Amino acid sequence: MTPVPTEPPKPAARSPEREIELKLLADPADLPRIAALPSLVPGLDAGPPLTRRQRTLYYDTPALDLMARGVALRIRIEEGRAGQSLKTLPGGTAGDSAAVAVRREWDWPLPLGANGTAAPDFAVMDADGAGGLVPADLRAALAPVFETDVTRTTRQLRPDPVSLVELAVDHGAAIAGNRRTPISEVELELQAGGVGRLFDLALALNAVVPVRLATVSKAEMGYALVTGRRPAPALPEPLALSPLTTVAEAFRHIVRHGLRLWLANEACAVAGGDAEGLHQIRVALRRLRLALDLFGAWVNPPEPVTRDLRRLAKRLQPARAWDVVEGAAVTPLAALARPPEGLAALTHAVHALRQPAVEEAAAALDGPQTTRLVLTLAAWLEGGQWHAGAAADRRTPLDALMTGTAPAWLGRLHARSLKAAKALDPADAGSREKLRRRLRRMRTAVDFFRGLFSPDAVRAYAGPLDQAMAVLDALHDADVTRERLTYDRLNTRPARHARDAARHRLAQEDKRRHAALPAAVKALRTAPVFWEPTPR
Repeated sequence: MTPVPTEPPKPAARSPEREIELKLLADPADLPRIAALPSLVPGLDAGPPLTRRQRTLYYDTPALDLMARGVALRIRIEEGRAGQSLKTLPGGTAGDSAAVAVRREWDWPLPLGANGTAAPDFAVMDADGAGGLVPADLRAALAPVFETDVTRTTRQLRPDPVSLVELAVDHGAAIAGNRRTPISEVELELQAGGVGRLFDLALALNAVVPVRLATVSKAEMGYALVTGRRPAPALPEPLALSPLTTVAEAFRHIVRHGLRLWLANEACAVAGGDAEGLHQIRVALRRLRLALDLFGAWVNPPEPVTRDLRRLAKRLQPARAWDVVEGAAVTPLAALARPPEGLAALTHAVHALRQPAVEEAAAALDGPQTTRLVLTLAAWLEGGQWHAGAAADRRTPLDALMTGTAPAWLGRLHARSLKAAKALDPADAGSREKLRRRLRRMRTAVDFFRGLFSPDAVRAYAGPLDQAMAVLDALHDADVTRERLTYDRLNTRPARHARDAARHRLAQEDKRRHAALPAAVKALRTAPVFWEPTPR
C-alpha cells in the first residue's frame, strides 16, 4: 500500500526571551563616567566597551491599537543591520521585583533594503507563535508613529563568577513629528544571576555618579509624545497572598508591592505635583514602614532604611496638607450653584502657598538620597540574606505559613485600636488623631493579609473599619484646613469672604460628623473579627 504523503511538521513556536532590566536616569554630562563604571568599582570584571548608533522606529495604527494591547512593535537599524522586536510593555505583575521591568521579547533579523530601511515581517511573528499579539486586521494600518535615535555604549559586567549584567548607556532623543524628549539613561540588564545584583551595581554607580530610578520605557516615552498625556497616578494593586504563602514570601511580596506603588507614582508627583500621585506615594511609604515594623524582629531591616522612610514621609507632609485644604475647602465651594465672592482669590492664594511645598516634595523624591534609599531597600530585599542567611531562631518562623502568624498580629493591632476607641474623647483632636492613626495601621494590615481569610468575613470587619476611618479622616482634614485658613495670605480682603464661607461650611459638616462618630466607633468595636476562627 502506497503511503499517503504528509506535510512536513511545522516547527514549534519559539518562546519569547525574558528581559529583566533596571533603568536609571542620569545627567548627560555624567554618561561618559558611567560607561567607565568598571574602572570606578574595584573588582568589577568587564568586557570592552562597544559604541553604536541605534535608530529605532515604533509601529502602531493611527488609533494606537498596539499600545492599548500592551505591546510594542519596533524595527531597529544599527551598523548596517536591521532587526525586528516585539515586546510587552511593562506591567508590574505581582511577581516582579520592585523597580525592575520584566518583559517578554521576541527578536528577528530583517533584510535591510537598498535605501537603508526595513519593513515589518509578520510571517516570522506568526511562525514563532507571536502573531496573535498583532492581529491580522490591524497590520495593514501599521506605520511608524515615533522613533528613538540614540548613541549606545554597552559593556558586559561580571560582578561575581555566576552573574552577568549588560550595562547600556544611551544618549539621544525620542522623536514624534516635531516633538522631542531627551534620552539620557542607563540600563542594567540581567543575563545571568540574581536580580539583587542589578541593585548592587546601581548602588555602586549611585555612589560615584548621581542617578535616579526610571520606570518609563522608551516605548512609553514615545507614546507620551504622541498622545500628549501627562504621567497619571497609579492606585495600589491587590496583594495576592494565599493560605499557602510563607512569612518570608509574604514579606517579600508586601515590600515589592509598596516599592512598585511608590515608583509608579513618582513621575506624576515630581513632574507636576499631582495631588493623588503624592498621596499614593505616602500610602506606599506607610505600607513599607508597617511591613518593616511587623516583620522587623525576624528580618532585621537596615536601620538607615527605616529612618529615611520616616524622614521622606515628613518631607511630603506639607504638600499633602495643602491638598487637604484644596479638597476640604476650595473644591466644595466651587461645586456650589452660586460660589461665594472671592473664591478665585482664595483658590489662587491656596495654590501659591502649595507651590513651595510641592517643590520641596519633588526635590525630596528626585534627590540622590531617595534613590539610595530605594536601591538600598531593594538590594537588601532581593539579595535575600535576611532569609537565606538568617539564624535558625529567625529562619524557622520565616519559613512557616503566614496563616499561623497573621492572626496574632491582627489581634494585637485590633486590641490597640479598641483601647484607643475606649479612651476616645470626641471633642479632643489629639484623642481622635490617636485612634485614627491606629485604625489606619489596622486597615493597612487588613490589606496585607486579607487573602489568607474568607472574603465575606474580611468584608464584615472592613466595612465598619472603613466607616469609622472615613469619619475620623474627615474630622482630621477639617482640623488641618481650619489651621491653614489662618495663614495671612488667605486673610486678604479679596479672599476673606470665601475663606469665611469655607469655615462656616466646615463647622456645619463637623456637626454631622461628630454626631456620626459614636455610632461608627460602636460598630467597629462590635464588628466580628475575621482572623478567628482558623483561616481558610
